[in-house]
Amino acid sequence: MPKSVIYRKLIRNENFAELIGIILGDGNPCKQPRTDNLRIICNSQDTTYIQYIAGLIKKVFYKNPSIIKRKNENTVVVSLYQCKISKRLALPTGDKIRNNVGIPSWINLDERYMLRCLKGLFETDGCFQEDKINYAQYIEFKNNCSQLREDVYNILVKLGFKPQFGHNYIRLAKRSEVYRFKELIDFRNYNCPLG
Repeated sequence: MPKSVIYRKLIRNENFAELIGIILGDGNPCKQPRTDNLRIICNSQDTTYIQYIAGLIKKVFYKNPSIIKRKNENTVVVSLYQCKISKRLALPTGDKIRNNVGIPSWINLDERYMLRCLKGLFETDGCFQEDKINYAQYIEFKNNCSQLREDVYNILVKLGFKPQFGHNYIRLAKRSEVYRFKELIDFRNYNCPLG
């Protein structure tokens, strides 16, 4: 009888919280015949961010992921095969919108986890716009999963922000909040060392 492999328990920390945000944004755990596959789809031009994600996966799963450029596409897949990924992440396999995924509750227990999860979400499904001529700016998270939008809204409120709740987005538009939030999540900085 084959010996069953015991995988390390995933440690709930800031790196794991950010990876959850990235997966909820541009990733997905998928069921394979004999294992699970974690895939995160990236723009192939974002080489620094691709390496950052790969480093984050290694920190959380203790294993290097594969980085595969898709033929005739401007995309790269950061991929990890391992058993029980979905169960250990506490995220379902399959379509995120149909499953109405949300942020795992343990992330709400620590402000550092909340901020790092938001970083993962805003880096993947977020954008920052600045119009210096009209003194307008906003940072927003766009996603079609209603539970995820609601969770992002609630965390932002919990952190003291006043977000706008749109049909498919959550937005910060007050100047002081936009720049404070950008700084808090270290938006678009992938050179920071992973703890």
